[in-house]
Amino acid sequence: MNKTKIQYADTGYFSGLMLDYLGGKETLKPFYNKTLSIQGFEKQFAEKQFSSENRTILYNSLANQYASLNKSTELSQNLALLKQKNTYTVTTGHQLNLFTGPLYFIYKIVSTINLAKQLSDKFPGKNVVPVFWMATEDHDFEEINHFNLFGSKIEINKSESGAVGRMNLDGVAQVFDQLKEALAGRTGLENIIDKIENAYRSENTFTSAIRELVNELFGAHGLIIVDGDDIELKRIFSPLVKNELIERENFNAINSSSEKLLELGYKKQVNPREINLFYLTDELRSRIVFEDAVYKVLETTLQFTEAEILAELENHPERFSPNAVMRPLYQETILPNLAYIGGGGELAYWFQLKEMFNNNQTAFPVLVLRNSAVIVDKGTQKKITKLGYDYTTIFKKEEELIKEFVNTSNSVDLSIEKNALNEIYASLSTKVQTIDASLEGAVKAELQKSLKSIEIIDKKLIKAIKSKEEVNINQIRAIKAKLFPNGSLQERKDNFLYAQLLLGDNFVEDLMTCLDPFEQEFIVLSV
Repeated sequence: MNKTKIQYADTGYFSGLMLDYLGGKETLKPFYNKTLSIQGFEKQFAEKQFSSENRTILYNSLANQYASLNKSTELSQNLALLKQKNTYTVTTGHQLNLFTGPLYFIYKIVSTINLAKQLSDKFPGKNVVPVFWMATEDHDFEEINHFNLFGSKIEINKSESGAVGRMNLDGVAQVFDQLKEALAGRTGLENIIDKIENAYRSENTFTSAIRELVNELFGAHGLIIVDGDDIELKRIFSPLVKNELIERENFNAINSSSEKLLELGYKKQVNPREINLFYLTDELRSRIVFEDAVYKVLETTLQFTEAEILAELENHPERFSPNAVMRPLYQETILPNLAYIGGGGELAYWFQLKEMFNNNQTAFPVLVLRNSAVIVDKGTQKKITKLGYDYTTIFKKEEELIKEFVNTSNSVDLSIEKNALNEIYASLSTKVQTIDASLEGAVKAELQKSLKSIEIIDKKLIKAIKSKEEVNINQIRAIKAKLFPNGSLQERKDNFLYAQLLLGDNFVEDLMTCLDPFEQEFIVLSV
């Protein structure tokens, strides 16, 4: 593949917050810790503390989670390294999307593996291993029950409540029927589909399926997959859960940071609760609230006194599930973590959490914007070249591209005529004023009518040219539809099977050579 780099600001797809962060804007610095730099990581190594006791618990929990999974030599080595005090992690995470969901799921993991490799190389004597955090406790099934491929939405039809990771995959056979229909006879994906079918068996849960598939794709690169829905890992976190239940201070800390960000012109991404915890069982994941001097589990009849809920936490820490604002704190408590790699929307809400981390005496990780990329197939490349575009140009809006093409190729510019009209009516206005100044308004009204007529003619000319240039305009629309489906980035819509079809079975290895987390630029990969 050929690799072209584009400034994020030139794509039009990244928020002002992310651009300011990447640009090192001074007013944003209080909301994060260290920068994405060698100097930043030197400080992060010194700041991150992780006890040998917690290392043992982490290793044992992961050994249990991997008990039934085939482990590569690289993965086994990285798991063993976690027991050493000079080993650290860099982490990304995602929901348990069906068949991994959007393509950026893959980009996140590749960015994380590459960052771990680079840090290990640049800091001799320290081991850095990549981690993928599965959002197994999330309960928004509608967000993860589908993926898109070649314009088709493929989804699993089922209705359950509770944590998605604990749901089984009954009904998955129909998903493979939909996949076969979407492929419409395309070949070249037989090997990976066999692996997907092996992972997505009806007796499996969403957790075990995504663990098997991600391990199949990235196990050879030593990627460690973590399921936070684990009693021993929750036990490490329980002191902070207790503080959340009793003191309820995180709400104020997050809101304080959010208000400061609002004053700087940035939007809030998440809203904290007074208690940022759910009560979790196989059947439900419901918010815990404190009302009338007791702790209640919403949508149930469960309630606890303070003594009772602390006893519940002591005996069953696995039943307490952090929400979106507490999950990062959980992650950073149970991992010797240096950095979190995420998309722009994810990192945006981390900026609201720095004060909460400080209050909980927990090191805040380096925030790394994951690599973003668009893959351009050969046919689309030819269209781009024929139209005379470069890769920056194609990020413009579709109608803007069409208008520019029409104007450039056919010289539709009536500005000379409009200027001439303005000069004529200016001269007429001067003459009218010498005879009857009250007629000046009538002259201006006639000028506007004439200019309006020119605009109508302009639109008709453009319409006629569009008809004449229909082939080229359709090519512009085809480029935008392929690379920016529904006006979104390709990586947010298409599934990794699309990339695999273009790049073959070595697509992960190809991405490894192209995506560098230290290169904070958008990547165009042309096949």
